Amino acid sequence: MHWLLLQHFNHDNAIIIIIKMSKTRDHLNQTKGFILLFFVLLSGSNPAHARDPLLLSLDDVKQHALNHNAEIKTARADVRVAEKQIRETTAIGLPQVNASLGYNYYLDIPTSLIPAEFLGGEPGEFAEIQFGTQHNMTATASVEQLVFDGQYIVGLRAAKIYRELADKNLQRSELEVRNLIRETYFLVQLVTENLQSVSNNLNNIEQMLYETQKLLEEGFTDPINVDQLRLTASRMKQRVTDLERQKLLTKNLLKFQAGIDLETQIELTDDLDQLFENLLSGLSEDYTLELEQHIDYRLADSQKVMSLMVLRREQTAYLPRLSASFIRQEVAMRDGFNFFDSGKSWFPATFFTVNLNVPIFSSGMRSAQVQQARIELEKAEILKNQIGRSLVLQMNEAIAELESTMEQYTNEQESLLLAQRIFDRTTVMFREGMATSLELTQANEQLLNSHINYHNAMFALLNAKNKLDKAQGR
Repeated sequence: MHWLLLQHFNHDNAIIIIIKMSKTRDHLNQTKGFILLFFVLLSGSNPAHARDPLLLSLDDVKQHALNHNAEIKTARADVRVAEKQIRETTAIGLPQVNASLGYNYYLDIPTSLIPAEFLGGEPGEFAEIQFGTQHNMTATASVEQLVFDGQYIVGLRAAKIYRELADKNLQRSELEVRNLIRETYFLVQLVTENLQSVSNNLNNIEQMLYETQKLLEEGFTDPINVDQLRLTASRMKQRVTDLERQKLLTKNLLKFQAGIDLETQIELTDDLDQLFENLLSGLSEDYTLELEQHIDYRLADSQKVMSLMVLRREQTAYLPRLSASFIRQEVAMRDGFNFFDSGKSWFPATFFTVNLNVPIFSSGMRSAQVQQARIELEKAEILKNQIGRSLVLQMNEAIAELESTMEQYTNEQESLLLAQRIFDRTTVMFREGMATSLELTQANEQLLNSHINYHNAMFALLNAKNKLDKAQGR
C-alpha cells in the first residue's frame, strides 16, 4: 500500500487530499480515476474566479472611461489627424524629389513636310520625311523647392491652430464624459439604496402579514386586515422587481459610458453616503466665472482665429508664388527594344528652372473670396460674444438651481424623518389594535414616497452641482 498526498492552494485556503494507493491493477486504475477527477475539479474552479465582478470606485470608472470611451477615443483620433495635417502642410514647403520613366512605341512614325527644293526637288513642292525611331524611352529625375508662397505660410499656421482646436475638443469631451460618469454612478447607487429600502420595508410588511394571519386564525382580527397587508406586499414585490430591472439598466448604461463590455459584471465600491458627502464638501460660495479659462469660450476663440487664418489665406492669393526646380533627363531612341544594352547611347539633358507666378486679374473671383472670408470672421466674432453672454446666463441659472435644490434636499430630508416616525408609530399602533391595516398601508406608502423624493432631491442636487461646474468650465 502507498499513500499519495495531493495539495492544492487556492488563494488563502489549502486543499489537501490523501489518496490510498494499492499495488493491484484494479485499485491502481481506480486511483488514477480519482486523480483525474481531482484535477478536473481544480481546473473547473479557475473560471469562477475569472467571473468575479470588477470592483470599481468612481475614480476607477472615470479613469476607465478616459481610456475606453468611444467619444474620447474619437477625439484623440482627431488630435492625431491634426498632427498628421501639420506634417502634411509642412512637407509642402520642403524639397520634393520625383522620378519618372516613360516609354513610347510609334506604330507609325510621325511624318513631317519640308520644301522639296531642300533635297534637290522642284520649288513649291514638299517632301515627306519621317524623323525619329519607333522605340523611345525617357528617364527623368527632378528636385523642386518652394521659395515663397503666402498661402503656404498661412496654411502652416492654420494647421497648428487646428491642432490646438482638436486638443480643446478632447478636453471638452473628457469633461463631459466625467460628468456623465459621475451622474450615472450616483444614479446606480441611488437605485441600489431605493431597492434596499423597499426590500427592508417589504420584509417588515411580510412579517406583519404573518403575525396578522396568526391573529386571524385565533379570531382576534378582521380578514380585511390580512387582505390589505397581502395587497400591500404584492405591490411592494412588484416595486422591488422594477427597481432590480432599473438597477441592471442603469449599470449597463454606466458600462456603456465607461467603455466596459456589457457582459462584464461590476460592483460599485463607493456607497451613496460617501458620494453625497463628497458632493456636499465640494460645494462652496465661490461662484466666479473666468470666461478666458472656460473651455467653450476658448473653443469659440479658436474658431475665430481659424476664420482669421482663412481670411489671411484668401488675401495672400494676391501675392506672387516663386518656386525653383532642378531636372535631369536621359533620352534613348532605338529601332528595337534594346534600352538596357550597355553599348547603346543615352542622351542627357540637364536644366534649372525658376517659376514666378504673378496673379494679375481674376474677374473679381479673388475679391469675392476675400469678402466671404471677412464675413465668416465677423460671424465667428458674433458667435464668440454670444457664447460669452450665454455662459454668464448659464452661470446665473446654475447658481439659482443649486440654491433651490439645496433647499429642496433639506425639506425632503426632514420629510423623510417625519414619515419614518409616522410609520414606526403606526406599526406599533397596528400591532396594539389601535390602527387599521389601511392606515398602516397609507403610512407605508407615505414612507416609500418620502424615500423616493429624498433620493430624487439628492440626484437633483448632483445635477445642479454638475451644471454649475459646467457653467464654470470645471
